[in-house]
Amino acid sequence: MGRSRPHASTSHPAPGGSPSRVAPTARRRLLRAGPAAAAILVPLLLAGGAPPALAAGGVTVTTPFPLVAVEPGSSVTFPLTVASATTAVVALAVRGLPQGWSARFTGGGLTVDGVLAGPKQDGALSLDLSIPADATGRADLVVAARAAGGSDELPLTVRVATEAGGNVALEAAYPSLRGPSSATFPFQLTLRNDTPAEATFALAGQAPAGWTVDVRPAGSSQATSLTVGSGSTGSVSVTVTPATDAAAGEYPITVTADGGTVSAQAQLTIVITGTYTMVLTTPDQVLSTDATAGQGRPFQLVVRNTGSAPVTSVRLAASPATGWNVAFDPPTISSIAAGADATVNATITPAANAVAGDYNVAFSATGAEASASETIRVTVNTSLTWAIVGVALIVLVLVGLGWVFSKYGRR
Repeated sequence: MGRSRPHASTSHPAPGGSPSRVAPTARRRLLRAGPAAAAILVPLLLAGGAPPALAAGGVTVTTPFPLVAVEPGSSVTFPLTVASATTAVVALAVRGLPQGWSARFTGGGLTVDGVLAGPKQDGALSLDLSIPADATGRADLVVAARAAGGSDELPLTVRVATEAGGNVALEAAYPSLRGPSSATFPFQLTLRNDTPAEATFALAGQAPAGWTVDVRPAGSSQATSLTVGSGSTGSVSVTVTPATDAAAGEYPITVTADGGTVSAQAQLTIVITGTYTMVLTTPDQVLSTDATAGQGRPFQLVVRNTGSAPVTSVRLAASPATGWNVAFDPPTISSIAAGADATVNATITPAANAVAGDYNVAFSATGAEASASETIRVTVNTSLTWAIVGVALIVLVLVGLGWVFSKYGRR
């Protein structure tokens, strides 16, 4: 029988978790590495494995965001934290900076070249980078931290992309409104800032000649600019007043929000359906007539559409004195075209007991889109019948008096 092959012994941890001896595989690797490497690594392995993150006198530099994307012509800030096992001044430098880029370390409102760090005090500062407008591609940088007791390096990556800085948008819930030129058109817009920084936007509007556009932050009657934080929104109120003679058609309105390096605009549309105006008059422009108490008096009215669009469902009405009556033929007009007239026959009947004199009667024409009114003076004369009755009474009285004097006068 052959001799049995000895088994490789395994190490068993001693109390406290430390191995009692180095594993054979690790020992063979140490022997191949040479005496110098073994002298360094054996104590570490005997101590329980990998070296600690911060050895005695060691230095580390870290940032929560080592890879960023920025726009050409912008800037970026890396927050840095420097730690040291012993209190020491840690000097800082940047390597790999592309041509045209600039970098500086800042802390406490100052430009610094280093920071004081120690076991109970981490050094907090920032690395500010300025990227030229023609920058493209990617830059790999290294922040080197060095102190008397150790050093560290922090790799950083900056990707330059046009869309990296985010954008702003100006949006309207209802970008198109319609109505007559006599109306005022209100719009409500939302300004969205999706850039990494707060921005102040100057607000302005453009409209056709003769129109007015008032652009304000919502809730303000005087401000012309709006500050919106990063990732936030703001409300914008726009009021558009058309020209009084604006013809029917579509009119574009442009609203802009200029934040300097970023801007946005919204395209609005106003649809003018026409100008709606009416005039109530008479065929000969005479605004007076006469009538007899208790009797109807024909009177013509003219409803004229002076606007640029049809006026529909025009209803005639009057406000006469108590006991009077005014009738219209026709009482309503279905539609009056732009620039056209409609004639209405009115019959004015004063009260039977109306006293002779002048009376004002208010007439109105009210359509779905516009209205007009006019006042007509009516001179009332007493009825001829009553005049005849009065004359007859007077005659009877005179006849009676003559008979009395003729019969009894001689006595």
